[in-house]
Amino acid sequence: MLMFSYIEINLIAATILIIIFFNMRNKKEKYLYDQKLFMLILFFNILILIVDTATWVLNMKSGDTARYMNIISNTVYYILNPVPCMLWSVYADFQINKDVKRVKKISLPLSLPVLFNAVLALLSPATGLLFYVDSNNVYYRGKLFLLMCLICYFYFVYTFVMLVSRKDRIDRRQYAALIASAFPPFLSAVFQIMFYGISVIWICMAFSLLIVFINIQNNRLYTDYLTGLYNRRQLDNYLYQKIKNRVQSKYLAGIMIDVDSFKQINDLHGHTAGDNALICVAEILKKNFRKNDFIARYGGDEFVVVMEIMEEAELISMISRLKEYIEVYNSKNDIPYEISLSIGYDIYKTKSGVSIQKFYKHIDKLMYEDKKGRAVS
Repeated sequence: MLMFSYIEINLIAATILIIIFFNMRNKKEKYLYDQKLFMLILFFNILILIVDTATWVLNMKSGDTARYMNIISNTVYYILNPVPCMLWSVYADFQINKDVKRVKKISLPLSLPVLFNAVLALLSPATGLLFYVDSNNVYYRGKLFLLMCLICYFYFVYTFVMLVSRKDRIDRRQYAALIASAFPPFLSAVFQIMFYGISVIWICMAFSLLIVFINIQNNRLYTDYLTGLYNRRQLDNYLYQKIKNRVQSKYLAGIMIDVDSFKQINDLHGHTAGDNALICVAEILKKNFRKNDFIARYGGDEFVVVMEIMEEAELISMISRLKEYIEVYNSKNDIPYEISLSIGYDIYKTKSGVSIQKFYKHIDKLMYEDKKGRAVS
């Protein structure tokens, strides 16, 4: 009865992951590097669930064929076990650093424990190092079974420490999802080691991948992929809710920001430099404004910040602080161009009856006046 329960749960988990896999495969986001990594994790988790199901079906079945198939399926199962864990570490590293070259550089040393485990798995049918199947076709853990578990734990701990130590470099929503998704497989692995015959780790891993997938989909809907800021859709939603539920004691301020000479940066230094300039501006805005201020990429090289303030002096102070921060940033960062911003800002007056779109145009006009004024001076 227990065997049938595990088979059923494994197949349900595998089906969910297969649906997610093909859902992502049919979208243009599959060409993004982090999505490729995530799809690799999905693929190997699906494969492990299928092989794990095979081991349950074949275990204790009579006949030489069943025994040989049981040995093969367990060998494959043990080879695959640390692979999703390693890929999870690589995926988390890319979410933090957004650096493909770095990922390729760290992948080889990170894969060494996986390769070592694969050698042990291949030797196990003859030596019983990680597992063995007796003459009655009954599976048992081997004397080095815990070593494979420690390899998997190494990746979990490594990823957890990396995320916590560098949480300031990753969006807090992604950080929360990655941290939360690490706990189910980690705790289930402890449970599985303590209670022989229980197999729940890869089911829990499938649940964790579902958590990350939902987070990915939400991020795709509401955030700009390049900068990690909110997108225009979420900006409109946010302003609508803020205006509808406005706190009377607070003012709502809007700031329109444009990157100066952005076309020139692209033309002289290439589109990669242009993308990097937008990322730099996003980082400047995130570090300069408060945590509860809403920052969005409006489109192209334009950004919008929405603030709740008690008085107009707060808005003026934040603009001055931003300009000072840009000067410091340019003096400290060795890039072949300077970051320069044109800024238009005002307080949104709800009683005026001005629509959100007209308010956008208003602060956009003020921003272009700022750009022209500084060009003349």
